[in-house]
Amino acid sequence: MCPRCGTAPERGLAHCPGCGRSVVAAGGGLDLLDDDAREAADRFVDQYAALRRREGWVGRDGREDPESGEPLLWKDRLESVAKAAAVLSADGGGSRPTTIVDVGSGGGWAARFLGDADVIAVDLIDSAPARGALHVRGDMRRLPLRDATVDAALYAASLHYAPIEDSIREAARVLRPGGLIVAVDSPMYRDRRDQARAEARSAAYYGSAGFPELAAHYHPIDVTYLHTALVAAGFEVLSLDTGLTTRRWWGRPGRARHSSFLAARLNAGRVIGVTLDDDER
Repeated sequence: MCPRCGTAPERGLAHCPGCGRSVVAAGGGLDLLDDDAREAADRFVDQYAALRRREGWVGRDGREDPESGEPLLWKDRLESVAKAAAVLSADGGGSRPTTIVDVGSGGGWAARFLGDADVIAVDLIDSAPARGALHVRGDMRRLPLRDATVDAALYAASLHYAPIEDSIREAARVLRPGGLIVAVDSPMYRDRRDQARAEARSAAYYGSAGFPELAAHYHPIDVTYLHTALVAAGFEVLSLDTGLTTRRWWGRPGRARHSSFLAARLNAGRVIGVTLDDDER
């Protein structure tokens, strides 16, 4: 949806048919990012890309992609996304997902694992369109999609880049009844104490790397609160595994581990716009 007037873009048109706003991103996909959020988004993207390049996730060609980044870093991530793709393709509770939104998609590389599904890759990063995906520059806290329009939402190492209540609310809003949310490789912790320790470690890491502002975008997940938010939004939790996330495992390539994994199905009687009281957080 156009962030200015809410009109859906039309194929082949460079401007919104409703208000005339340009909807073509510099990278070649769609630009549906709220204009008022652009300055902050651009600053985040510049810092994020610089850090990911230093860590090895981004290759010399500037892409955050397993084909250009460090193979050892990407090995476990690829396995996690392959597991998510298998769950999506073998969905026994409904029709096989045909439209999947890849939320926090980076360069949109995960689309190549998702078979013949129509993939909408949403990220603040403005990258060249990936194979098999429509790349959309947008905010995961306010997905540029209409209500009940996709069959599945995939979060590949991205669920923690927004407050969990925002992510779950938006997933519930854009999924059709019976739709799936699948999330892998986000840091999950058993209680708020471990979550707070993770936040402190991450703030120290980003500060030492020279990007202290990035800490505000990192939201390690209290798994109890995650479960509560899912149920409150109308999801049936099918699988929820915190994995081994007590350290920044992605900083130690090749370390034996298993990643966090979430699969949940949206019930027909979903509730959109759920908020949780402070004592539920």
